[in-house]
This record gives sequence, C-alpha cells and structure tokens, in this order.
Amino acid sequence: MISLLKPRNIRQMGHRGWAAVFFGESAVELTTSRSTAGNDVGVQNQASAPLGVVEGSMDAKSRWQAAVQGLRGRIHPNEHRIVTAIGCEDVLCQTLLLPTTQSSELQQMLELQIDNLTPLPLEEAVYSFEPLGKTENETRVLVAIARKAAVNERVAVLEEAGLPPEVVGIDALAVFHSFVRGNLVPLDGKLNALVQVSTAAVHVVVHSQGLPVTIRSLVLGESLMGSDVSRAALREELQRTLVAAEAEQPGRVIGKMTIATWSDKLRAEVEELGKAWTGEVQCYTNGSTPTPAVSLCTETAAAEGARMNLLPDEWRVRRRTAQLRLRLIRGGIALAVAYVLVLSAFLVFLGVHEARLSQVKTEIKNRQKPYDDARQLHSLLVTMQKQLDMKYSTLEVMREVCQLMPETVKLNGFSFKKDDAVTLKAQAQSATVATEFISKLEQSALFSKISPGNMRTDPSAGGLTKFDVVCTLKSAATVPATGRAPWH
Repeated sequence: MISLLKPRNIRQMGHRGWAAVFFGESAVELTTSRSTAGNDVGVQNQASAPLGVVEGSMDAKSRWQAAVQGLRGRIHPNEHRIVTAIGCEDVLCQTLLLPTTQSSELQQMLELQIDNLTPLPLEEAVYSFEPLGKTENETRVLVAIARKAAVNERVAVLEEAGLPPEVVGIDALAVFHSFVRGNLVPLDGKLNALVQVSTAAVHVVVHSQGLPVTIRSLVLGESLMGSDVSRAALREELQRTLVAAEAEQPGRVIGKMTIATWSDKLRAEVEELGKAWTGEVQCYTNGSTPTPAVSLCTETAAAEGARMNLLPDEWRVRRRTAQLRLRLIRGGIALAVAYVLVLSAFLVFLGVHEARLSQVKTEIKNRQKPYDDARQLHSLLVTMQKQLDMKYSTLEVMREVCQLMPETVKLNGFSFKKDDAVTLKAQAQSATVATEFISKLEQSALFSKISPGNMRTDPSAGGLTKFDVVCTLKSAATVPATGRAPWH
C-alpha cells in the first residue's frame, strides 16, 4: 500500500546528532553533524567508502553493504540519528495548490488525489509532502512520490548494518535547501534554476523566492564528456523545463541558472555548459558548495519546519515490534529478578518467623506446668470461697423465696442444688398470681435466670393453677471453668 508520512519537526526528535549516509555513484559517503550553541549546525566528521567489487558478487546491493560496513565503526546509533536519501531520478515531484486548511486535512486531500498523481501501482509507491507556502485561500505543497523498491534497497542495507534510518530524503532537494541557506542561489521572484550534474543524471530545481517550483531529473543515456550532441540535448531539455515553468507561473520571467557538480571529471563539461547558456549563469565546480551528503545531514539537523520523509511505514512497524519484543524481554527479566528477590526476602522472613515461633513454643512449654498448677489452685480457692459464702445456701434461698411468695401461693415442692439451681413446685389460685410470683423471682438478686416450666389449671383441685419454675443461682454463673489452658 502507498504510505503517507506526516511531516514532522525533526528538531524535536531528540538531542542526538545526525549522521547522513549517502549512496553516491562511486562511494558511500558519511557525514555527521551536531547542533552547536545558538542552534547552529556544525559538521563533525566526513568519510567515504568506495564501491569496490565484492568477491563473488557484482550487484549494487552487495557493494553498498560492503561500503556501509566499512563506515560502520565511525558511527553509533545511540549517539546519532540516521538519515539517508533516494536519488531524485527515482522520485516524481509535483507542486499542487490545495485549499488552506489544517495539516491533517491536507493529508486527506492528498490521499484522495494520489491515484491521479502517480503512474505507479499504489502498493509499489511511497510518498510524502512539504508545504511551500500558503495564502488565505490556497496552500502550495510539494508532493514527492518514489518507487518503494528503490527506497527499500537503501533502507535494508542500513538496517542490516545496525543503522536504522529515521528519515529518507531526496538528494537534489537537500542540496537545493543547502544552496538557499548559503545564499548560493538568487532568492528573488524570478524563475531561477539550480542544475545539479552527475555522470548518471541531471537534476533541475526551478525555484522562486527560495521555494521550489518545479523539480525534474534527466537521466543521461551516455556521459556528457566529449559529446556535443548530449550537451545540446541537455540545453534543449533545460530550456524546455524553464519554458514550462514560465507557463505555469504567469507574470514571472526566467532568471539566473546555477550549475553545480561534485565530480572532477565533469568540471570541464559543466563550464562548457555554462558558456553555451544564453542567459545569466553561475557555475560551481571548485568544491566550494556542500556535497549531497553534507547537505542531507545539515538539512535534516537544521530543519525548522516539515521536511520530506519517504521512509515506508512498514519499517517503522517492524522497529516498533522489535522494540516491543525487546521491552517485553527486559520486562520479563526484570520481573524474574524481582520475583527472585521477593522470594528470597520471603524465605528469610519465613526463617526468622519460624525461629521466633519455635522460641515461643519452647517458652510456652516451659511455663505450662506452673500455669496448670496455678489454675488448679485457683479452682480450689474458688470452691473454698463458695463453701464459706452463705449467701447462696439452702436456708438463704428458702428465706428469699418465702419473702417473695404471696399468701395465695402454696409451695408444693423444693429442690436445691448447690451452686446451680433451685426447682420450685407450687400452686396458685390463678395463673395471674403465678405469673406475678415468677416476675418477683426474676427481680431477685440471688438468681441470674428464671426458667418457667409447665403451668396448668387443675379442675379437680378447685381450679388451682399448678406450675414449675427453675431458678438458676448467680453463683452458678461465676464458677470459672476448670481444666487445661487452651494453649498449643
């Protein structure tokens, strides 16, 4: 599927420096940079590894892998974020005018139009966009659509080397931004052109007021050197590109052309191209301009707004999955360590507790016999006290019962059990009288509980009410339990 990558403020992505890995025509170049005081970007190191022939293989990927491995020791992902670039010849760039709205809605508009912008199948393409400027009603955006396979070739090589890129830019666009920041191209309102010449392609960026208007790549079928036909064809294509840009931007005239090359072999050819151009021209062939690798690095590190990023989403998903797996593994290890520590602490605590428990059991065992002897002595003293206490004697109980018993109640039976209860059998002239008597017994200070028994009216006895009542002595409730203490 096609991938839409939201532009981001790259400055906010962290405090590490940036390292650009640029896949050139004859070498892989490495440039590292870091922000200095005042948020300026300073280049730290530059290195390159030639694309030699790998034994047993002649394909470009193998040569790239060997060159990247040669540069691997000069950079560490923990100190630098990685940025790389795809060649402009593998990218289709277009400028669009969209209604001025929020960034998220711009993405939705592009998603609806992307089918009409690229000849590639959606699953074979990746794209991003960069806002160029906006008015009250319109926003001009630069849309870049690349072959996903061309991007994945470079990303895969860096991933295998342990240098996962976070940004995939466009080489010609990065160089253009460097030229603008360095005031190496005109910044007026004319249609100026920056022409970047290499042995394989020519990248043309038509710009006005420091913003790209048209970006085009001309892939060369043969080298420029020594070929008047190729130089003439190139001048025609450049003229055609400027005329087309002039038609799209009515009211603007063609301005200055800037030609740059970083190849010593093409220096003479670029000078010849500049001499043959009829308009105003400036040539850079003496190495005074930033190389694509330096431009890519400083452009990413110094980006204050949204910039192109053609990194396919599947690489991000793969990294998030790997990071999640790593976090889970680390979490599992941390959990296991914590479990071992907790288990060790628990076992130590259990050992201390068992030692204390054993000590307490030994103390209990040593004090059990004195305790049993004290319990027996206490029981004997309580029994002796009860024998001496006449409050709950038979005579005292009978006296209390007789004082509480009405004249209309007759006592038929009396059963006394010391320190336990008194059972009374009596008769009354009516049930009401019997109930009043029982109520008086409940209020007596000698009894803790009154339990009425059977109450019945006997017709053969002249309608008398016969009843039973059990009176529990309070002394029974205060008798302490005897026996062994409930210790173990």
